[in-house]
Amino acid sequence: MLTANNFQAVHVVDKSPLVAATVSKPEQKVLVKQKEAPVTAHFGRYHKKMETDVIVKDGILMDFRHYAKSVLPEDSHLSKNYLVTDRIVDELYGDQVLNEMRAAGLDVEKLVMPADNCDESGESSAEMHKTLKVLSWMIDSILDMGIDKHSCIVSLGGGVVNNLCGFLASSLYRGISLVHITTTMMGQSDAAIDFKQAVNHPRGKNLVGSYYPASKVVCDPATLTTLSDRHLLNGLSECIKHAITQSKDMLDFILDGIHDMRNTKYLEAVVRMTVEHKAPTLTDYHDSDFNEMCPQYGHAIGHAVEHLSWHEGFGPALLHGEAIAIGMCVSAEIAYIMDLCDEAVVDKHYEIFEKAALPVHIPSNMTLDLVLEKLTYDKHYLRCKPTMGLVTDIGNMHLDEENMCYGIKIDEEILLSAMEANVERRCRS
Repeated sequence: MLTANNFQAVHVVDKSPLVAATVSKPEQKVLVKQKEAPVTAHFGRYHKKMETDVIVKDGILMDFRHYAKSVLPEDSHLSKNYLVTDRIVDELYGDQVLNEMRAAGLDVEKLVMPADNCDESGESSAEMHKTLKVLSWMIDSILDMGIDKHSCIVSLGGGVVNNLCGFLASSLYRGISLVHITTTMMGQSDAAIDFKQAVNHPRGKNLVGSYYPASKVVCDPATLTTLSDRHLLNGLSECIKHAITQSKDMLDFILDGIHDMRNTKYLEAVVRMTVEHKAPTLTDYHDSDFNEMCPQYGHAIGHAVEHLSWHEGFGPALLHGEAIAIGMCVSAEIAYIMDLCDEAVVDKHYEIFEKAALPVHIPSNMTLDLVLEKLTYDKHYLRCKPTMGLVTDIGNMHLDEENMCYGIKIDEEILLSAMEANVERRCRS
């Protein structure tokens, strides 16, 4: 078992002692006609830590009855639980996992999401289905079938299913148990290995959501062999992101074995390395913003490009990892313009993603003004400027020593110049 014991993120309260509210006596309010002091209070549930255990085991789903009760919280064992999946993943693993959970003695119902635009790859519930409308349908369906506060939502699928189920679990009864069984490279390397749960909005990606932990995340590398090459590489893009920002050795391993990327030993090793590098970034952000900026590398530009490709007709529609690959290339251009890295680092970015058969250029029919406009919806867009993490070399992020932070505010002129440089490379290629 690979356990990320340090998945202790957002402490929403500080460590000061609980203070009871103090209110004036009723008779004082009547007799003393003066302006009342504000009533103050401090409260918190200090035992509510966000923690997640990650299990990476090849073939675990084929023998899941022996793990199911240890994966689901004990409180859920006597309640009705829900296995939530989409049509394609259901055809591959739905009945297998459902029957294994029931064989373990668990009360489980299956809910198949209404995703119309599915493909054969396993990442079947596309971004266009990650909406409040689909979430509302899921809530209605589960409430109709019956639920209690000890019920557990078990997501079975890729990143979209994981995100929807995470937000669903955080919303029902203001929070019920959550387990992810993630079946795609994107889920096992990124979407499920996080506290961030969200749906998309017509104005931008992941604009509506919550921070909510799964108690367990189950990654079975055997499920990755059913993915198309495109969807495998889509998830590998996030693995490469952690290598570029944290480990040259990890990058070398990924690229050296990418020609044999359907080898389950290779896939399991890449998933394990990615989880080991991502888990520490999910701790508290108070001491350093590295933990916030590192996972977001390439995401400001990437999210804007991805959203435009899906929702505003600037196709072809890009998968998340494809858009993030473009975002990382543009981020390298930004670092070079700001004299934070050599041109060789920029060239290396393009070389890496071209070797991984991932897109590297902003689509030709996507105007740069529109990309800039969509950037304003990025959660790190502050005071009219996006804040980004940048790299100085492969495996190293830039630290602004003057302000002791990794997040750098980027001027619009620099952003535009970097995107123009990216487009010029496309024209030369």
